[in-house]
Amino acid sequence: MHSESRSVTTTTVSYMCLALTGWMISMSNASWFPTLYQHGQAIIYPLGTILGVMGILSFLQGRALDAVIFFGGSGLFWADHAYLMAAKASGNSDPQSYTGWSIFIWAVFFCYVWFVSFKSGLIRFLFLLGLWLTLLALAIGSWGNLHVVVLLGGYLGLATSILAAIVSAIAVIGHGMKSGVPRTESAVE
Repeated sequence: MHSESRSVTTTTVSYMCLALTGWMISMSNASWFPTLYQHGQAIIYPLGTILGVMGILSFLQGRALDAVIFFGGSGLFWADHAYLMAAKASGNSDPQSYTGWSIFIWAVFFCYVWFVSFKSGLIRFLFLLGLWLTLLALAIGSWGNLHVVVLLGGYLGLATSILAAIVSAIAVIGHGMKSGVPRTESAVE
């Protein structure tokens, strides 16, 4: 039971990190906001760090797929954070076509991770499908400076973030139901 509790913790926390960060980034890609504001930028590094730690814990728990997902998310978010800090410090940003190639490599990575997720449950499967399709749309939109494709990527990212939140919620709620969490006297009153 103890091992299962640790698994629930890493799954719940990690997928919520993916959901929160994905949501904040995707809102600007979906043109809900004109840019990624400071609250969105501020969570990228700490939640990317948490994902790295949770990737290690998942690996030690023998949960290879989750470890790969969390390490990949951590790398993606750390890279985004480093880019944002470098761009802010220099006042320059990369050409859209170069950005597209960077995003495309991440899309390829999450695509082949998706290929091994077929037995991991429908929601995880859909999350990974949505993630690599989001990144692919953002890459294509960046290559061609196609706002409508970036917008599509933004909305796919929002839907994918909801799927990550669902994975997180299922893990902790399912664990609570299985373990028969006892009610305290104060909760009954």
